[in-house]
Amino acid sequence: MKKAISSIAHIQPFVQEYAETITDVLELAVTIIDEECIRIGGTGPHAKSIGRQIPGGSFFRQVLISGDPGFIHDMDSKSACINCDTSSNCQELATMGFPIKKKRATVGVIGVIAFTLEQKERLERNSAKFLSFLGHMSSLLESKLLMLDDQWRLQNQMQEVLEVANQSYIFGNLIGRDKEFIRLLQRAHQVATSNSTILIQGESGTGKELLAKAIHEASGRKDHPFVVVNCPSIPESLFESELFGYEAGAFTGASRYGKKGKFEIGNGGTIFLDEIGDLPLSLQPKILRAIQERSIERIAGASPFRIDVRIIAATNRDLEKMVQEGKFREDLFYRLNVIPLTIPPLRSRTVDIPLYIEYFLEKFTKKLGKESIKMDEQLRRWLMNYYWPGNVRQLEHVIEYLVNIAKEEVLTLQDLPANLMTDEGQSGDETSLEQQLADYEKQLLKTHVPPGANLEKKKQAAKRLKISLATLYRKLDKYRIQ
Repeated sequence: MKKAISSIAHIQPFVQEYAETITDVLELAVTIIDEECIRIGGTGPHAKSIGRQIPGGSFFRQVLISGDPGFIHDMDSKSACINCDTSSNCQELATMGFPIKKKRATVGVIGVIAFTLEQKERLERNSAKFLSFLGHMSSLLESKLLMLDDQWRLQNQMQEVLEVANQSYIFGNLIGRDKEFIRLLQRAHQVATSNSTILIQGESGTGKELLAKAIHEASGRKDHPFVVVNCPSIPESLFESELFGYEAGAFTGASRYGKKGKFEIGNGGTIFLDEIGDLPLSLQPKILRAIQERSIERIAGASPFRIDVRIIAATNRDLEKMVQEGKFREDLFYRLNVIPLTIPPLRSRTVDIPLYIEYFLEKFTKKLGKESIKMDEQLRRWLMNYYWPGNVRQLEHVIEYLVNIAKEEVLTLQDLPANLMTDEGQSGDETSLEQQLADYEKQLLKTHVPPGANLEKKKQAAKRLKISLATLYRKLDKYRIQ
């Protein structure tokens, strides 16, 4: 939180009005200084020196230090001003100073000065009344300062609430505001220093590899390799040699120097087994053995050797269901699922979508060498309400497309890829406004009412769209959405 306002310098225009008011009432020149001895208000000869420090050793500095009011009615004697830097050429004949307090601390001084004999006589004659008046003005200034303090405090409290409500959490290249997503990132950060096996589950495009990479970078293994193994992309006949390597001459076509496997390359670091759920049953025992024994053996190797790798696996499939169906080994599942992390889909954390929109807009604007590109509110709302079956990856591709085809500084709904707008993939300039609005409404309904939605989900959709359930059913029927 920023430091609270304490100096009357922060209300300088208001202070100047006070100085002019005092001059009008008392018919005397006025000066007002802050706790730094800077003149922040002034009339008469002092009006020209606003913003400057008052002379060293002056009477007003003494009032500021003592915190007591004072009155010099005999300037000729110079006794009270003997230490003032301007005593030799001072034009003042009499002066009165009254401290400005704030919670008992002196934060400034109000001074009235007589420059003529008439003013001096009036100041001497009415000194008690003038001191009382200056005391009243000082109290008003204190009230103003305290009121501003309250406003400042409230503003900071509101700002803190907004910052908490909109706080983002960053872990590696992942960022989010959604509470569930933040908890996931915090949990991932917490377990990064462990060597336990992690299983990351989540739909395609949610950032499973990014999370695995962030965990590796936050671990003690960050200076060692992060090796990615895309399990379904490796042919069964090559799987063992790709993961565990082989010795020279192990088989026809093998390198005469032999070859290191992925586990050996990643020794000391992290192995990321991507899409482990797509690994054929016949290959699963090989992975299980490496995890269990923490050792591997090259094809045609003489003996196994120890490896030190942290294993992170990921899948977009329901492994527990696959275990029940006999499609995934139960023992392998439990070996992998030591620390489970599940990334929620983008559609369940719409609060994060604006973050990604701005991030990807900036990213591709710079990458493509374009000028600053903005997005109108209608398009932004559409992106916020879209179902995003491809999650963050799909949103990234859409923003990349929009920046590529942008002809104007502001992107609109009509710039969206045609296939996102309608089932027919048609969204062109020839389509009427009425048809475009109908297509938009149809897409919104599809976003909020996924296939197979039950009554409860339809009620929730109607509530989110701020329409009645009857209206929702009527529109679903209108667009033939089952």
